[in-house]
Amino acid sequence: MATTYVGKSVPRLDALDKVTGHAVYTADIELPGMLYGAVLRSTLPHARIRSIDTSFAKKMPGVRAVVTGRDFPFLFGTMIKDQPFLALDKVRYIGEPVAAVAAETEALAQEAVQKIKVTYEELPAVFDPHEAIKESAPIIHEHMADYYGTKYYNSVAGSNICTLRTYSLGNMDQGFQESDEIFEDEFFVHAVAHTPMETHAAAAQFNGAGNAYTVWSSTDGPHRRMKELSDALAIPINHVRIISSYSGGGFGGKGNLVAEAVAVALARFTRGRPVKVLFSREEELTASQTRIAASVKLKTGMKKDGTFLARRAELVWDNGAYSSKAPDVAVRGALTVFGPYRIPNIELLSRLVYTNKEISGAYRGYGTTQVTFACEQQMDIIAEKMGFDPLEIRLKNGYVEGDPYINGQRLHSVGLKETLTQACNGIGWKDKKPAGDGTKIRGRGMATTIKGTATPSDSSCFIKLNQDGSVTLICSSVEVGAGQKTVLAQMAADSIGVPLGVISVPNSDTMISPYDFGVTSSRTTFHMGTAVKRAGMKLRKKILSLAAEILSADPAGLDLDNGLVTVSGRDERLDLKSLMEKKFGGKGGTLISEGHFSPAGSSLLAASSGLESMSSIFWKFATHAVEVEVDTETGTVRLVKVAAAHDVGRAINPRGCEQQIEGAVIMGMSNAMLEEFKFENGRIVNDTLADYKLATMEDLPEIVSILVESDHCEAPFGAKGIGEPAAAPTAPAIANAIYDAVGVRIRELPITPEKILAGLRKKERNPI
Repeated sequence: MATTYVGKSVPRLDALDKVTGHAVYTADIELPGMLYGAVLRSTLPHARIRSIDTSFAKKMPGVRAVVTGRDFPFLFGTMIKDQPFLALDKVRYIGEPVAAVAAETEALAQEAVQKIKVTYEELPAVFDPHEAIKESAPIIHEHMADYYGTKYYNSVAGSNICTLRTYSLGNMDQGFQESDEIFEDEFFVHAVAHTPMETHAAAAQFNGAGNAYTVWSSTDGPHRRMKELSDALAIPINHVRIISSYSGGGFGGKGNLVAEAVAVALARFTRGRPVKVLFSREEELTASQTRIAASVKLKTGMKKDGTFLARRAELVWDNGAYSSKAPDVAVRGALTVFGPYRIPNIELLSRLVYTNKEISGAYRGYGTTQVTFACEQQMDIIAEKMGFDPLEIRLKNGYVEGDPYINGQRLHSVGLKETLTQACNGIGWKDKKPAGDGTKIRGRGMATTIKGTATPSDSSCFIKLNQDGSVTLICSSVEVGAGQKTVLAQMAADSIGVPLGVISVPNSDTMISPYDFGVTSSRTTFHMGTAVKRAGMKLRKKILSLAAEILSADPAGLDLDNGLVTVSGRDERLDLKSLMEKKFGGKGGTLISEGHFSPAGSSLLAASSGLESMSSIFWKFATHAVEVEVDTETGTVRLVKVAAAHDVGRAINPRGCEQQIEGAVIMGMSNAMLEEFKFENGRIVNDTLADYKLATMEDLPEIVSILVESDHCEAPFGAKGIGEPAAAPTAPAIANAIYDAVGVRIRELPITPEKILAGLRKKERNPI
């Protein structure tokens, strides 16, 4: 269909509210009678709680509630229900909430938690997942087999393995026997912090008469948090209400109960007064969630013509103390370790392991960032040994339209090769590299990735035509900073035939806005976009039917464009405000339509028998090509330029897509070269942004954003998603470029000057 707004770089709907300070974030919320919460956190990584003395805190003037795990003994969890709201019998990481206080001021609450005395019996702790797998390791969750959800993730009873995922295809022995070259490599990707500008925050209020909770939060999945609380507290789902505020970033870290868990526990005991919990930056870094650290072993067999024959992958993921969304990463995210390549024989062993460290979970890329680092470095290792150009070997083996995925699903809307060629063209791949400047040597590298989406998952929305001709889109897709409101409004405007300026998209409220799986897995544009398009077309049909009645015209001869109804062959126009007045008169009225979408049942998901759950309704492909400058005297690396090409299906808002790419490149660079937790017996010692280093404006390279459009046949206006895969290829591309420059292969993140200098010294001692 012809579009006016789709495909255009229109200004963001929320821009004015944000730049003028009118946008309300959770930290800004002030409610009548509000109290303020503070948390006492564990100082030990693993210990039994022998006693908690709250008497001094309770006596302090202005303290209204002091709560421990025994007061609120429930477990929650997105995948596995293994986490208490406040520690119960024992603590499992430094920073775990042990008790909480609600008081008249934040300062008073913070003072009161320091009056709480806890007696611990310290237990042996384990911080390395490889050590935690051993039979001699201390068991972190003795009753893991009793947790709801463990059977779905193949937890191993009596161990620290909470998720075990295996998969195989073809004949591995034959594949390796027929290989001309076999490559075996190990890689490690570290944990990093989400570090959104807005720390975790939540407010909660308990209605004792109705046994109901209202929670204000910037979670990216309000309906899933509603169900998570309902399940944990064993109350009806309509006794939980989640009201969304603006989100100051999340990157996957706000897809679980974090500050919400503490706020809800406190609210139960404050006699109806709301409680707000706002994390400090220290708490954000040490007591929220991290990206999952992962060790990856790859064994890959190749034919001498450069085609794959076999790959065996072994992954060990560091879960931390509780599971969050990590089990799904270790199940579905792990599969992308085979890359966007045709490999006839594959085998996977993926283990997610509890350790006595901060909780890990979803992070932008959902596992693809970790496995792409390994997969794409080994691609360059293979290319060099076998005498192929890195681009050539990827083009030779990369997926094309109609190829079978590893479960037999036929791939559709595959723009992989276009991303490869366009990213490399953007960096001048075939051009001569600039000459070195003394100790500074240039190198180029590339990496590509594949990423699916949560399938099947549902989205629903309502669209209202108001009596003045304005339009309200009601949905639960949270604006997390990526432009969700704008993209959905663009699709609504073109589907209905109204100006973009008449559409408003209020923040979601689960009491009012219908179900959405969440702003996760880069699914919003495709899933909610389809629901919006369907609802918009229904509303358009209702408007034209009403106009035909009022104008005494044939509906087939009517058109609606830019908010005006026109009649074919007649010089007559009717705006929507006049239409509503003619229908409802001065008393007013509303036209409403509903849209729903789930890809369940799509023929595109057909796969080998029993493997349909591995299918994705769409696949995202991205390639980053980079140029770096390595100083052989200091080991420092300067990222000079990044050309990032992404298959987006169709760009609904091109500028918004480019901004997503730019932000992800910066994030990927920061993850690769700057960010690192420093641990001391399980304690994170660099717990401020003065010590936990992030990329700043001074670190930024030239970024060239390239949009590849492959036009998905079942997508709204052909669009797929972009948010997640944008971060995955940056780190391996940088590592490959460093090797190209100075011949040092960095297999463990982060990439530091010390590692490069050590590699250069080793190279001098052992020249090839």
